Amino acid sequence: MTPETILAELLGCGIHPGVTADRTGIVVPAGQLTPGQREAVLAHKTELILYLLESSRLTARLMDAAMKRCDEFNDSEEARQEMREQILGLPPELRQDLLDHFACSTCKQTENSERTRP
Repeated sequence: MTPETILAELLGCGIHPGVTADRTGIVVPAGQLTPGQREAVLAHKTELILYLLESSRLTARLMDAAMKRCDEFNDSEEARQEMREQILGLPPELRQDLLDHFACSTCKQTENSERTRP
């Protein structure tokens, strides 16, 4: 198993793991892991911690990019909240694609504005 597949399975079961403050452990609600899930988490603990930390950083960058796009379109607070919820509902393995989309959209917008300058 890979950290990605372990996390996907946990999320699919409604389990949202976190990393301890000292970044040496994984936190899940007590009693929610099956014996097989517990075994997989323990067998891949170090890799899973690194994946969770990277996923958290990526999600923060994605949220920042999404809110900047909301600023550009003067979106309401309701629209911003909907965007946040959609991002958090997106599987972690797809978040980089959405971040790339926002970056590409921003590049295209900059290119278009530069073309229209006198």
